[in-house]
Parts: sequence; C-alpha cells; structure tokens
Amino acid sequence: MLTAAAVAIVAAGCSTPAPRYAVSDDLSPTPSSVAAAPVAATRPVDVRWLSGASGDRAADGRYGRWRGTPLGIGGTWDNGDQAQVLLSSICPGGDWERWTKPLDIAIGAIDQTQGDTWAAAAKGAYDGRWKRSLTQMKSCWGSRNPGNLYIRFAHEMNLGSMPWYVKGSDTANFVKAITRFSNLRYKILPKAKIVFCPTDGTDTSLNVDIRKLWPGRDKAGRLVANIYSVDTYNGYYVVHNEQQFDDKLMATEQNGVPLGIEMHREFAEQMGVPFAISEWSNNGDPKDAGMGGEEPGYVREMNAWFRAHAGDLRHPKPGQLIYEIQFNLQDQFAFWPTKFQPKTAAAYRSLAWGH
Repeated sequence: MLTAAAVAIVAAGCSTPAPRYAVSDDLSPTPSSVAAAPVAATRPVDVRWLSGASGDRAADGRYGRWRGTPLGIGGTWDNGDQAQVLLSSICPGGDWERWTKPLDIAIGAIDQTQGDTWAAAAKGAYDGRWKRSLTQMKSCWGSRNPGNLYIRFAHEMNLGSMPWYVKGSDTANFVKAITRFSNLRYKILPKAKIVFCPTDGTDTSLNVDIRKLWPGRDKAGRLVANIYSVDTYNGYYVVHNEQQFDDKLMATEQNGVPLGIEMHREFAEQMGVPFAISEWSNNGDPKDAGMGGEEPGYVREMNAWFRAHAGDLRHPKPGQLIYEIQFNLQDQFAFWPTKFQPKTAAAYRSLAWGH
C-alpha cells in the first residue's frame, strides 16, 4: 500500500529517470553464472511496466517520439456487435495494422440497445458472433505474437451508459457469459489474454458489486480473466494536490466496492492476477463544470504510483502493475497535441515512462 509519505518521496524524485538495469533474458545457470551467484543475487530487480497511449499518433510512433520514450503498449477499440467482428483497427487499413507490440483492444460484448441481454449471452446466444470476432482477430493479427493481445471484454460494465452495462441482478449471467467467451478464446487464440476492466467508480443505479463479477477460474481450472484492469480519469472526482490524490487512492464506495485505484489494485492482488490501467488521463477542459483544468501534479503522482507498483515484467506478481495507457483522444483528455493543458502535457513529457 502506498502511503501519502511514500507517494511524496517517490514523486519528489520522479523528474529524474529511474536507473536502468541490464538483466539478461536468459536465466539458465552456466558455469560462470553459478560461480557468480552470490554477486548476481544482489543485483537490483529490473523494475518496469508497459507504458502506452491510444490514438493514431500512438499507433504510428509519433506519440512515443514526442514524449521521448517509445510506447510499450497501445490501446484501441472495436466496440459493438458489428465492430467486434470487423476489427477495423487491427485489420488491413487500420491504425494498428502494423503494430507488433502488446495491444489492449476493447470489443464491447453485447449491445442492449439492440435487444441483446446477459441472460441470452449466458446461454450461448452470441457464441457465434464471439467466435467470428476471435477468428477475425487471429487472422488480422497474423504472424504477430498472439500473447501480445489483451482483450477487454465488456469494459466499464459498471457504467449505465455502456451498452453492455451489468445490473446486480445479472451478476451470475455476466460471469457465465465471460466464461463462455474465455472458453472460445482458449480454443481459437489460447495465448491471448482477457482483461476484466471496470471503471474506477460504479454507477449506483446499477446496484452491482464488481467484486462479484470477477469470474475466477473455469471448470478446467483456467483463469477466465488474466488481468484485472481499471479505467480512471482526473475528472470525477478531481484531485488538486497530494493529499487529495492519496485520499482518492484509498477510496471505496459506501458498500465497500473499490473506487480508488489502490483499492482496485489490492483486489487484483487478492484475486491472484496482475493489474493494469487501460485508460487514464487528466480532464484539461476548464469549462467542464469544475471537473477540468491544468493538473501537472496529477501526472507526477500517477507516474510515482506506477513506479511504486511496477516490478519484473518477466515474472509479474499478483497486484503488480504491468501496463498503463494514456487516453490521448478527445480534446479535453489529449496530452499531444493539446488544446487545453500544455502545463500538464509538459509535466508528462518530463517524466520517465515504463521504467
């Protein structure tokens, strides 16, 4: 758990990039490495996380060049019943057609505005569509490493504005549905990972406890979701200083459901899986009903928190941050090019990301 004091200590030093440690990918013992074992054991761990962004400027490399650090992961969306089958973002002509690094791809799940229901999904009504989606994903991803695919199924399902929202009464149906999708994944793209990703705050009108939506393992003992992720923005509620940031980290809903990202991370740790943040940014629009404006300190605090919870990417531990993706879309959230928040963008650019 990162205390306020710890955040302050890390944040104070995060304007200087953390040292990079060269750790060999080959850890098999050799005569020389065995002889040097006592010395090697004292080497610092290579602490890293995959740092990325979304949008076409991220896909073509311009964003990484702008911030001075290549992106380690990208983020995209093919939401909706038709879009999840077409997968235009990664297929020929799409922004991410030539992307070879890890990619977080949101596909929605169902569309309740079109008559879809979680009860039907639980019984297999949409297995055919999901099978076509995964088959298309496999085809368009081609020779790229399928282990780099992070599939966000029904992201932000705890918001009533999402077509695939989940009410408390549909908890069991959702778990059955995502398990069905996972089973199809294991047949078609077994190395791809499923990302369970609520937003940080839950819509109270849904009367849903996201902790009960976590699907655990299937009948074969396999994880249904491999990553617990969350989407979070400095927009509601807004933090303006270190104490407010720390308070929000530890916040919960009235019924104990995680709200702050630290509480979500701790839940991921309890569930035995790594943690990620699939979308994050500051709302820089000062006209957005008091929910926006310049907040360079927020970016520094986020960077410090990422750094505090990163680890060895080769052997990620439960609750360890493995990636984060800056939402570089829409004027109020974009860091580059920015319409509203040049100071916040400058703070972001001044920091080291991913190490």
